[in-house]
Amino acid sequence: MANPGPATTVANHPQVLGSNQALRLLASAQSVSLAVTGDTVLPVLNTSSYSVSNVIVTNASANLSTATVPLAGVFSAPGASGTAIVANASLSALTSASVVSQRTVASTAAQTGQNVYFNVGTAASYPATVDVFVYGYDLTFQP
Repeated sequence: MANPGPATTVANHPQVLGSNQALRLLASAQSVSLAVTGDTVLPVLNTSSYSVSNVIVTNASANLSTATVPLAGVFSAPGASGTAIVANASLSALTSASVVSQRTVASTAAQTGQNVYFNVGTAASYPATVDVFVYGYDLTFQP
């Protein structure tokens, strides 16, 4: 049998970075339901200290500007508590799956929690889901 080539290793870290001075994906969740209030846990990827710079919500499964418009935000603790990274706000700009909404970040303070929480404060009156991406800076020291 021929040699298939060198062995490869797949790490849990989403990016191969030689420096912590790069914007990267910190957490994400796919198909987050907006039909019920409450939290969706977004595990933070491989860092112990970080600063959130961007939160992107996209791929809406329904037009979120009709009927009861959902309100959602990103927080450092469950139940819309802790630091409001993105305060609860209307998602009415998401009118189709192709629309990308960059949410206004309310706090860029360093965070150390290993989860962030996407909180739906007001549920949509119809079935709807979105994808959520949290980007920021990894503040842990890399030699």
